[in-house]
Amino acid sequence: MAAVKIRTDQLNLYYGSRQALRNISIGLRSGAVTALIGPSGCGKSTFLKALNRMHDLIDNVRIEGSVYLDDMDIYGAGVDVEGLRRRVGMVFQSFNLFNNMTVLQNCIIGQTKVLKKGKEEAKKNAMKYLEKVGMAPYIHAKPRQISGGQKQRVAIARALA
Repeated sequence: MAAVKIRTDQLNLYYGSRQALRNISIGLRSGAVTALIGPSGCGKSTFLKALNRMHDLIDNVRIEGSVYLDDMDIYGAGVDVEGLRRRVGMVFQSFNLFNNMTVLQNCIIGQTKVLKKGKEEAKKNAMKYLEKVGMAPYIHAKPRQISGGQKQRVAIARALA
């Protein structure tokens, strides 16, 4: 069985005095498919955002407990948060493609701006993942020209790239 890639130990998250996550302890294995299910507002997105420190961008958030990526405490001292975010990609229900860009451009922009890859390398990488999700035939389409499910697949390819 594959090693545990992401692990949380007694994770608690507070927005001010309101507790949003309570004692979450879980181990996610590399290569495994894991589904988080539950009613709206139960903390699924809040939990996922804690896995790449997206809450750092919000005032008045307090984290207790631990989150580990490859045995590194991501909330520990001296963690390269930008490096962490380059390793942990996410696709949420609202995936926010850039409407003025093509499918291919949407998958290249993050690689060139955030990962500092060259345009040709980013394009090759984007095409690899667009092919994997069946969206290579749509590389010249704008988001308004494709369905919601296709947009979701583009967002998945973008996160993988």
